[in-house]
Amino acid sequence: MKKKTILSFALTLTLMVSAIGTATSAFAATSAPMEPVTKIATENEDAIWEQIEAVEEKSDAIFQRNAALWEKLDEVYNALPDDYDFTNFDEAAFIRSTNALIEAEKETLLADIKELNELDAQMEALYGQLPDCDNMSLYEKALEKADPKVLDEIDTLEQEYDRVCEKNADLWDKVDEAYFNLPDDYNFDNYDEATFIRSLSFLSDAEKDELIADYNRLVELDNQLCKLYDTIWGDTGCESGICPF
Repeated sequence: MKKKTILSFALTLTLMVSAIGTATSAFAATSAPMEPVTKIATENEDAIWEQIEAVEEKSDAIFQRNAALWEKLDEVYNALPDDYDFTNFDEAAFIRSTNALIEAEKETLLADIKELNELDAQMEALYGQLPDCDNMSLYEKALEKADPKVLDEIDTLEQEYDRVCEKNADLWDKVDEAYFNLPDDYNFDNYDEATFIRSLSFLSDAEKDELIADYNRLVELDNQLCKLYDTIWGDTGCESGICPF
């Protein structure tokens, strides 16, 4: 049986929220005018997404502040035998039972879980306030009518996007780590990706150039994909043109 790491599993919601929020913001910028019957109250929806993103940032900060402990717990989890009862897995009970952590470390992670559960509840409540777009029904209907050439172009661009993301994944992990270690008084409002990368002393000039080139290409691909997505879902009146679920 293939096991998921605890940290990876716990981060899934965080990453999903980030991806959906980014996609929604991007498509809102290119969405075509819609009929009054289907038009969403975008101001209210945007406010909800802002709250969701704020909760997501809190969740991510909780994971990052004790990342070393979560990684240690992952190692213990991955060493469990295949006949372990994963179906009834209880994270809190598992943390209490392990000998790999001292009591203080266990209490730290248990406190994190309590905070994360509270944030999950807030996130679920916020999602419940988003407009009902009949989700997969509208998504599938729009997809059925899509131009096959557009779908092929989307597939090609998405594959390139994945390749660009993956080719320097190790370097991006280091950049992410540096970002999460920034002080609370850092000027995040004026954050610039290229400037931040240039400031990192642990990267060589060649690595900085490569990451900035990758970033610029990802922005280009994202803009192209947004326009293509909008030709398919832009008239559904759903999440500024998208049913993300």
